[in-house]
Amino acid sequence: MAGLAAELGWSGRHLASTFRREIGLTPKMAARVLRFERAYAALGSADSWADIAVSCGYYDQAHLIRDFKEFAGAPPGHFRPIAGAPGVAD
Repeated sequence: MAGLAAELGWSGRHLASTFRREIGLTPKMAARVLRFERAYAALGSADSWADIAVSCGYYDQAHLIRDFKEFAGAPPGHFRPIAGAPGVAD
């Protein structure tokens, strides 16, 4: 964001407020939503929650689960259990 703001000749605060006004989300929240959408789309193609977390840019699996609970209302296993994942019967 700092690089984009500098390129535009805007302050970081001005860029963030303009982004929020135009998009309806803060830049950080928009990034979280996009990352969650990538993770949701990856549910059918990964062997573990950790693989999904890493491939979608999450810091760790706990952040992936937090976003699923916040944006989808349930942990990722509710949408697609992965064999061998905690709480999932093989």
